[in-house]
Amino acid sequence: MTPSQLGWRWLAPPIAVLALLSGCAPPSQQDMQTAQALAELGESFNDIRLVQQQLQDQVDSLRFVVARQDSAVQTLANLAGVQMAR
Repeated sequence: MTPSQLGWRWLAPPIAVLALLSGCAPPSQQDMQTAQALAELGESFNDIRLVQQQLQDQVDSLRFVVARQDSAVQTLANLAGVQMAR
């Protein structure tokens, strides 16, 4: 077979070797900065999730307190014979 008959196929082995060798190269400074930024982003997301959970706990606690106070007010209104709108 002549090179013209092979077409682009004769380029495949050298391209494969270059691709394998480039994958073995040490990470560049930009790769290291990207990895650091991704790690910091993950930590930030975790911090946000923790703060959101704390806020949700506070909201749940406040709902419980309001419901208990509403029940106490309703009981006092019933004892006093006062009509309460719901």
